[in-house]
Amino acid sequence: MGWLAVNLLFVLGLQAQTPAAESARKPVVSATVKAETAQTVPTALRILVLEGGNVMNSIPLGRAVPPVVEVRDSNDFPVEGATVVFVLPETGPGGTFPGNQTTLTTRTTSQGQATAPFLINGVLGRFEIKVTATSSGRKGEASITQTNTNGAYIGPMIAATPWYKKKLTWILIGGAAGGGILTWQLTSGSSSARPTLVLTPGGPVFGR
Repeated sequence: MGWLAVNLLFVLGLQAQTPAAESARKPVVSATVKAETAQTVPTALRILVLEGGNVMNSIPLGRAVPPVVEVRDSNDFPVEGATVVFVLPETGPGGTFPGNQTTLTTRTTSQGQATAPFLINGVLGRFEIKVTATSSGRKGEASITQTNTNGAYIGPMIAATPWYKKKLTWILIGGAAGGGILTWQLTSGSSSARPTLVLTPGGPVFGR
C-alpha cells in the first residue's frame, strides 16, 4: 500500500503542475499577437494648411479666402489621390460650397494638394472649416480658422484706378484753371520730352 500511495501522489502532483505551466505560457503568446497586430495598423496622414488659415473674409465685397491644404504621409511625401472632405458650419458665421452645400469632397493632386472655394454668408464672426483626409486606410484631420468681417480683406490685390481716370483729379484741375479750358499736349520727337499744360479761354472741363 505504501508503494501505491507514493505513485498516486506523484501522478496528482504532475496534474496540478500542468495548468500552472500552461497559464504561464499564455501571456507570452498574447503579447506576441498584440505586437504583430500593432505592426499592421496604418500610420496617420498629415494635413498642412497652405492658405486660408487665420484670414479675414470681407462681407461687403463678398470675398473669401479659399482654404488650400497639402496631405503628406509618414515619410513626409505628398499623397496623390487622397479623398479630402471640407466641412463648413451649418449655422452662424461661415458660408456655402457650390450647390449651396456645407460639405465639399475632392481629391488631392499629384502634389498632394486640395482646395475648396466657397461663398461667405453675411454673419459676422469666427468659424472653423473641418478637414478630413483618407487614403489606403490612413486618415488625417485638421481645422482651419477664418473670420467674416465688415472690415479688412485678405486676398487677391484689387487694381487701383489710374490718377488720370479719377473724376476728383479733373475737378481740382478744372477749378485751378480759373474758368479756362485745360488742354494736355505732349511734345514728340524726343525721349526726354515732357507734357505741357496750355490754358485757352472757355469754361472748365470736368473729366469722368
